[in-house]
Amino acid sequence: MKILFRADASVRLGSGHVMRCLTLAQELTALGGECHFVCRQTDGNLNDVISQLGYPLYTLTGAADEQQDAAQTLQQLTQRYQLLIVDHYALAQQYCSALRQRCEYIMVIDDLANRLHDCDMLLDQNLLPQAEQRYAELVPVHCEKLLGPRFALLRQEFYQPVKHPLPNHILIGFGGSDEQNLTTMAIKALKQLKSGLFTADIVIGANNPWRADITQQLACLPNVQLHVQCNYMATLMYRARLMLGAGGASHWERCICGLPGLVVTVAENQQAATAYLDHLGACVWLGQAAEMSAEFFAEQLCYYLSQPALLDDIGQSAAGIVPADAGTPLVAKQIYAMIRGLNGSN
Repeated sequence: MKILFRADASVRLGSGHVMRCLTLAQELTALGGECHFVCRQTDGNLNDVISQLGYPLYTLTGAADEQQDAAQTLQQLTQRYQLLIVDHYALAQQYCSALRQRCEYIMVIDDLANRLHDCDMLLDQNLLPQAEQRYAELVPVHCEKLLGPRFALLRQEFYQPVKHPLPNHILIGFGGSDEQNLTTMAIKALKQLKSGLFTADIVIGANNPWRADITQQLACLPNVQLHVQCNYMATLMYRARLMLGAGGASHWERCICGLPGLVVTVAENQQAATAYLDHLGACVWLGQAAEMSAEFFAEQLCYYLSQPALLDDIGQSAAGIVPADAGTPLVAKQIYAMIRGLNGSN
């Protein structure tokens, strides 16, 4: 089966769209699929990462609206695909309808539920009340909807737990690009803590624009280790006692690891799911990025590290959110079942 992914990464967009598509591509490839990518050349893109992983890549240049993006994509393609997977907030019904001349079936990955889609399958991995109703008027009647953390796109490493939490060990990660530079704020918070009372891992993406400055800041913190574009996030989560980070896809990584999280929402679309998880006791929502400060981070880290029973409760609540036997393998299974059921081929 030939599969085409359309997703972008940038300093503004972050890396989450491309990273979860890569996770799904790896699972589909392992099952015999042939995956290609279409991505735009943007500031902070992950095109090199995609190519290094061996996936054929079509690149688009310049700015474009939805109709122009579709025309540019079609101009690049030289073959037909059984499936197009679109993970992009700026592309919807118009783009997908145009791509049907090259792609037999279409899957959309979304969480905004704010626009019409022309698709045969829709995936929204967020946990929200009344999730089914959100897309009732936005997708075709025949569209199969995969909704909730049961379909969270997690890498294989998260299904092979080796849990060895270290006392007072903190994990910090605000996404690949961290447009608001919350990582630097967190480092300033760590400097306010007593150095002998904690250790920490800090994770940033390859497209983080403050990478050099962050590296320099950490030179005076020997108990803190920096990880850039790491592919072993599960290992870091399973050894952490507490995580300070952003909302979004990392919610489901934390949950399957049973890791308590202090969460800052860095985009409007993260707020509803984060608020609901906070309500369920599966994380602590600290607020929005604009409301944060180094002093507040330090205060929150000190408080929660001093409350081991409370951390245990949060971790247990989080662990009940994402089934250990579902996720990416289940999504891939649903994709293959759809294709085989509709046309009887592989």
